[in-house]
Amino acid sequence: MPTRPIRILAALAAASVLAAPAHGAILTLSVLSGVMSTIGGAPIVESLAQESLTGSTLAQLGDPALFDPASADGFGLTVRITNTSDREVLFPEFLPGVSVLTSVTAVPGYSTRTNVAAGGAAGRLGAPGAEGAVSRTAIDLSLGLDVYASEIMGSHGGGGGAGTGVADNLIALTGASGGDLADYLAGLTLAPGEWIDVADFVRVTAFHRESELARIALGFDLPTFSSGGISVTTAAWTGSFVGPSSETPPAEPPPAAAEPASLALLLGGLGAGAAGSGRGRRGPGRKGPKQRAGVEGQGVVPRPHDDHAVARPGAGRDERRGGLARGNDLRPDA
Repeated sequence: MPTRPIRILAALAAASVLAAPAHGAILTLSVLSGVMSTIGGAPIVESLAQESLTGSTLAQLGDPALFDPASADGFGLTVRITNTSDREVLFPEFLPGVSVLTSVTAVPGYSTRTNVAAGGAAGRLGAPGAEGAVSRTAIDLSLGLDVYASEIMGSHGGGGGAGTGVADNLIALTGASGGDLADYLAGLTLAPGEWIDVADFVRVTAFHRESELARIALGFDLPTFSSGGISVTTAAWTGSFVGPSSETPPAEPPPAAAEPASLALLLGGLGAGAAGSGRGRRGPGRKGPKQRAGVEGQGVVPRPHDDHAVARPGAGRDERRGGLARGNDLRPDA
């Protein structure tokens, strides 16, 4: 009877799939500016590795510890993306939006509340990108809590929007859309150990502390994407605001001034002649992305700096000059 041979062949096929080597790459995130760690220094790294925001534990949400923002006005975080795998990572032309997390815990009399909003996937074959999710929790608030998701841009996915408020301890976070990220990442190759800095990777759109005991957390990551047959996973970054600081956090670098034509040509020539495969592509200029409101109101997120750079392993101290990251071993984008 043919049944037994068919079963044997099926078992062998399944075994060969399980035995096949996994093809993937890992990116990690760290924060350069926008928030201040209680131990000082930058970049602020995620000490407890985690694969996704949905798997975040309370221990992970508590570290690293951050001082409260100096202002309740909206502000952005500049984030460093590092290729920590042994494979090159080529970012596709169309990108997903950033996923975000907000959480409030340790408020007396209340349980922990956490909201996660996934970034939208990029569209395939010219299809529109997917909208980012919106997730909001509001318990016993006398203050408003508006939550926004970044709108989609063509085939780029929209960024997620999350907000959590418990007894007037609250935070709201919006992830960059894939269109925002494309100015930095589209068509870029990061070799193992290389990194690139992205301004306004996420924006804190609301923050308030009522209880000194409250722990107010935020987190973000980039949804898994595929490029060149490789699955690329971005490890999530989370941190927790634990209280105010007597220090004033350093100001973010000012927006870059427009480059003279001669300087733009010079940078382009340097980028074209740089050694190695990693090279950034400057996207078309445009105004800041619109936001899709989760509750009420509309808003605008300032666009990232046009100038950015890719760094190779062993890069020296960075200097921010006109929005362009410079170091002993940096390559300006073409």
